[in-house]
Amino acid sequence: MADSRLDNTTTCLPLAYGSIAFYLGKEADEYHTHRWTLYVRSPDPKFDLSSAIEKVVFQLHPSFPQPTRELTEPPFEVTESGWGEFDASIRIIWKDVSDERSTLLQHSIKLYPQHVPPNSDPKAYMNTAVPVVSEKYDEVVFTNPKAEFHKLLLEGSRNKTLPYSLSNQPPVMEYFRTYGDEEEVQRC
Repeated sequence: MADSRLDNTTTCLPLAYGSIAFYLGKEADEYHTHRWTLYVRSPDPKFDLSSAIEKVVFQLHPSFPQPTRELTEPPFEVTESGWGEFDASIRIIWKDVSDERSTLLQHSIKLYPQHVPPNSDPKAYMNTAVPVVSEKYDEVVFTNPKAEFHKLLLEGSRNKTLPYSLSNQPPVMEYFRTYGDEEEVQRC
C-alpha cells in the first residue's frame, strides 16, 4: 500500500543552505552596500529537490518589503540588497505524500569577511570580486518514511541533468561549495 510507512527504514536527504553576498563597491549607497542571495540547494548538482519539496518559505528581516517569501519551485533562493547582517529562517515544507513535519533552518546572512582584525574597518577587507560565502551542510533524516515519499527521494537522484538552473544568479553558482563525500555517498 503506497500510504503505508516503511518500518526499519531511514532515508537521509543532504541539503546545503546559506548566503552569498557581493559587495557593491562604487555602486553602493547608504542602504544598499551588498547584493546577497539566500538559498537552499542540494549538494549534489544532479539531485532534483523539487521531487521532495513542496515549497520553501524564507523569513527575512521585517524591514524588507514582503519579508515572507514563499517559493514553490527551484531554485529555492531569494536575492536582495541591503546594508546589514541579520538572521533569517528557512522553512522547508515537504510534499504532501510525505506526511512529514516541515523542517526549520536558521541562517545568519553574512556581508562582511570573518577574519577582520579587531578595531579595523571591515570595508578595508572587502572587494567586489570575491563574495562572502556562508554555507552549511546538513542532512534531514526521515525515519520510517511513507513508501511513496521514500520513492520520491530515491527518484530525485536519478536525473542526469536538472530541468532548472541551480541559481537565477549566475555569479552565485560559481561560489557554491562542493562536498567531498558526494561520489562516495552515491555509491552506497
